[in-house]
Amino acid sequence: MPYLYDHRKLAVEMELYFFEEAVGAGLPMWLPNGCVIKEELEKFIKQKEFLGGYQRVSSPHMAKSELYEKSGHLRFYKDDMYPAIKMDNLDYYLRPMNCPHHHKIFSSSKRSVKDLPMRLAEYGQVYRNEASGALRGLSRVRGLCQNDAHIYVHPDQAKAEIISVLKLHEECYRELGLDGYRYRLSKHEPSSSEFIGDKKIWIQAEEILRSALIECGLSFFEAEGEAAFYGPKIDVQMKSFSDEGIREESMGSVQLDFVSAQADRFNLEFVDNGGESLHPWIIHRAPLGSHERFVSMLLEYYDGQLPRFLCPVELIIYPLSIEAMKKAEEIQKELRPKGVRVKIDDRLGSSLSKRIVLGSRLRPFASMVIGEKELQSSVFIVEERSKKRVELSFWKNLFS
Repeated sequence: MPYLYDHRKLAVEMELYFFEEAVGAGLPMWLPNGCVIKEELEKFIKQKEFLGGYQRVSSPHMAKSELYEKSGHLRFYKDDMYPAIKMDNLDYYLRPMNCPHHHKIFSSSKRSVKDLPMRLAEYGQVYRNEASGALRGLSRVRGLCQNDAHIYVHPDQAKAEIISVLKLHEECYRELGLDGYRYRLSKHEPSSSEFIGDKKIWIQAEEILRSALIECGLSFFEAEGEAAFYGPKIDVQMKSFSDEGIREESMGSVQLDFVSAQADRFNLEFVDNGGESLHPWIIHRAPLGSHERFVSMLLEYYDGQLPRFLCPVELIIYPLSIEAMKKAEEIQKELRPKGVRVKIDDRLGSSLSKRIVLGSRLRPFASMVIGEKELQSSVFIVEERSKKRVELSFWKNLFS
């Protein structure tokens, strides 16, 4: 089970991000250490998506009101969107989600059943007008970058593709060392007008998600009324620290959308083998959710002691003299081409114990002290956070 700490405190110690009044509440400013975590996570999932047949796209941060009227966001989600921006006598909105843009990318060319499943992926920046009282560090923000993708499938392909997505979720969480999360099947509320589309198809879509979870051997619980307005979804719920105690947050999701492609929405079509035009179903998926919330969960889960590839500082060096400083700079220069993030603590006027206490706030993966003994013997010892001690020459080879 995860250890739970407040990521806001960890972020200050680790120098990850901050909020600036002149920029606006809920709009994080990422510092270099925070960007390391973001970018390494992005590399991690992009490689998996590439191997999974995803194609990367990029789309604007805003669009005309027409796009969001068509998608239904202005009807069902307007309270969570930023107010309109007036330009050329038209209303533009900062996008709350990436899906309407991706639908337009799908429809930019004629598609056939041979093109399906079509997997379009983007780390897309979106904006949500969260109430000021709900904002909380990185876990609840107004500007967020989502690990988004939309998969366009023949309805007969939906279940197999959802199983593939769930396996991707499990692979990611396993490699990141996560535990203690659970799956929620989020269904529609039959008596509510907030869920659009044929009720029979809602039931069919929910059964597809349910059977995919069962076939993957994943335990789950069901929650009525938690679906998106365009279709049911599977949410991955993870425990998170909050001011009120421990709560659950969604860190990823898989949504089955049978509404957006229809003629009264985006009229997305593909031609089947018999020449007939059909509407695809759409799977919205985000295994890592948003950078912001996912990073907050990782920090709280690990108390900032992140897996090595995510550590903003992989090796911190404490030189004890000017000569030792020169040696530290040599080591840093040698390791940098290998992609190793090395920080040199240059506070020579402070005691070593104080420097180590301050350096440990950054949660480095490993540390090394260079003094007269090390310079004389040319034996430099790296101590990993597990207390494992290895010679620098051996440690370097791990990154060859």
